[in-house]
Amino acid sequence: MKSTGFIFPHQLFEDNILISTCSTIYLVEEYLFFKQYKFHKGKIAFHRASMKFYESYLTGKGLKVVYIESKNELSDIRKLIPFLKQSGINQPEYIDTTDNWLERRITETCKANSISAVKHHNPLFVNTSEENARFFSGRRTFFQTDFYKYQRTGKNILVEKDGKPVGGKWTFDAENRMRYPKDKTAPTVQFPEMNEFYKEAFEYTQNYFPENYGELNSTFLYPTTFDESKQWFQQFLKTRFAEFGIYEDAIVSGENILNHSVLTPMLNVGLITPQLIMDETIRYSAENKIALNSLEGFIRQIVGWREFIRAVYELKGSEERTRNFWGFTRKIPPSFWDGSTGIEPVDT
Repeated sequence: MKSTGFIFPHQLFEDNILISTCSTIYLVEEYLFFKQYKFHKGKIAFHRASMKFYESYLTGKGLKVVYIESKNELSDIRKLIPFLKQSGINQPEYIDTTDNWLERRITETCKANSISAVKHHNPLFVNTSEENARFFSGRRTFFQTDFYKYQRTGKNILVEKDGKPVGGKWTFDAENRMRYPKDKTAPTVQFPEMNEFYKEAFEYTQNYFPENYGELNSTFLYPTTFDESKQWFQQFLKTRFAEFGIYEDAIVSGENILNHSVLTPMLNVGLITPQLIMDETIRYSAENKIALNSLEGFIRQIVGWREFIRAVYELKGSEERTRNFWGFTRKIPPSFWDGSTGIEPVDT
């Protein structure tokens, strides 16, 4: 007999283990993602659109989907778990949330209700939490460079047979600091068209989150489906990747993207995975003779920095958030909130 599982806004995986282990899925607009703060309307709409797409995807796979909207009190996991218990569900399944507050709420609520939840590995990241804990065990200081070398050698990414880095260096960051030429036109970016999921999400956001920050923009849309996400990634590889390296740190007034991939929103909700990105990036680079500084620079963001920050968050995040390491005593000045610091990048 198959189980019941719950899925959160950042777990919209195409190859989701819960599809094979569960017959019923609770797809939850969890409180921490929708109502903890007055999140920007664009964030709310993106979550709503991608989740409604995912609802249709799961339904198409033959699963029963119970969609819990943010206005439903069961969207708070601390109330959903007791409800599941009352419904006779004693061993629900879910994917590791990589979210300190959410994970703690799940653990504490399950314990209080005598529920033994089954937790699965999170494909949102290449590494497991256990692997990161082993690597950093006994280290007083966490260095990204050490971790990045470990990632490259352990996963055989851009290394020679003797274990040395391809090109003779672990990082080509020193080559990736060119200014963007004044007479150079930034690559054209083709955004996804408004789809049925976004149309519904815009209406939903305006109806239920009218006082939230920001405004909705119908021309600057992120992909909300698997196909759109893959097409967006391919567009980056074909039109912006070749010069990603040299202009990685460039800033141009009025340009938001330049040669960057803008994969983070889709990557962070599971519409595309880091493993797919790495595999396809390396394949594309080999076939199209992409410069090593672009390839290494991009791979470093995915398997280096992203995985490193996740490890720091899980192992030291609570300590970092509560210690006040620098001993600050003054409040953040109003100018940082209203954009009047006089520092253009901050104010804009």
